[in-house]
Amino acid sequence: MNPSVIETYKKQYVDIGFERAELFKTIARRFACTDVLYPGCSTHITPSFFFPHVVYVDQSPAVAKFFADFEPIQSFVNRKKQYKRRAYIRFIAQDYTGSLDLQDESFDLLISLYAGSVSQACKGYLKPGGLLLTNHHQDNVTEALNDACFHLKSVVRHTKGGYRFFDEELDAFLPSDRNEVKVKNYLKSTSRGAQYREEVDHYFIFEKRAC
Repeated sequence: MNPSVIETYKKQYVDIGFERAELFKTIARRFACTDVLYPGCSTHITPSFFFPHVVYVDQSPAVAKFFADFEPIQSFVNRKKQYKRRAYIRFIAQDYTGSLDLQDESFDLLISLYAGSVSQACKGYLKPGGLLLTNHHQDNVTEALNDACFHLKSVVRHTKGGYRFFDEELDAFLPSDRNEVKVKNYLKSTSRGAQYREEVDHYFIFEKRAC
């Protein structure tokens, strides 16, 4: 195995606690999602540990180079995966705001994390009843709240005991001028260097309505 590809992933996510494996594990346990679309993915292959069919999209040449070394990625995922079937991984080297070679309404979960207006550009690929996972970054939550195609279903919050779902009184978690979390502070300094601050963001799960 060429260690450079996996080491790149570990350096960018695992080593700074930014992998969010428990987040995806928690979502996979609660919701019956199998087909996942991840626009603006970078080298974040963690979703493939918990969802058997993931399509990654990114226009970065560096990310395209990462996914081009496919065999070690596939092997790594097949060792880490938490499901029985063989992992399906596809990478599309493209700006996600353009038309993608994907079937409309074919995905159970759309991931929108730190990548801009994913919900607006890619909601057509999400099945009615499918889920959008996002956070406060770049007003993504506000964007989804203002879209009649989406309904806020649940909030996932990191606690000392792990991730917890909140399904009631969700307005308390919504961003406002007074209490909006500033994503720019998502890294904290530790004795080991920079580390992801898991507590800075809640994660929001929206359900797509027929629209």
